[in-house]
Parts: sequence; C-alpha cells; structure tokens
Amino acid sequence: MAEENNLRENARQRKKTFHRLVAENETYPLATITYHGPHPDQATKISVGIIPSSKEEPTVRNWQGEDIAEDVQAAREIASFLKRQEVERVITSEMVLSCPHVEGVDYPEGEECPYCSFWQDSSKSQAENH
Repeated sequence: MAEENNLRENARQRKKTFHRLVAENETYPLATITYHGPHPDQATKISVGIIPSSKEEPTVRNWQGEDIAEDVQAAREIASFLKRQEVERVITSEMVLSCPHVEGVDYPEGEECPYCSFWQDSSKSQAENH
C-alpha cells in the first residue's frame, strides 16, 4: 500500500512539473506528449497535443493499445504527425501520468475512474473509512 501511494505521489509530482513546463513555455507551435495507463508500469494510451500559440486551444490526437509506448508503428505515426505540424518544441511526460480514461466521456464527471483502481485517490477512501 505504501509503495502504491509513493507511485501515485510521484505521478502527481511529474504531472505538476509537466503542467508547469507547458505553462512556462514561450516557443510555438508546441507539442505535448503524455502517457496514460491503468498503472505507472504500463502505457496504453499516448496523447499528443499541438498548441499553435499561447492564444489557441490544442489539437489532441491519441494512440492506444497494449504497451503502446513500445509500438514502433505508433512511434513512426507520432513522428510524422509532429513533422507535419512543424512544431518548434516538444514537452513529454516521459512516464505514465494518469489513467487512460476521460472524465465525462468514459465515466461520469466528478467521479473517479471505475476502470483504473490504481489511480483512485486512496487518501479519500481512507478518510471515508474513519
């Protein structure tokens, strides 16, 4: 349990750092690459966002599959996508940051993902039990 809490906390810190780097960026177009999966040891989704300028919303494209981070064809497609977008800078999460499911799409808004128990907030369930 303590090890899982440490892994979750490390992921939260990586996510916080990733968001800070994106917010501090001044080079555009910017590409962001994030990894998502049911557990920090397995990426099942890669999300690539293209942010044309600081005033525009990103365009996001996803690649999915079991162990997608090891998929050579997906890597080629992502590289081609980035080249077509003529990005100036890429910021990547390097590690799995979160669950691959989307709140409000794959499960109800305001709830935790019912498919990825690892990412559920254990501190919330422990507080409810006391």
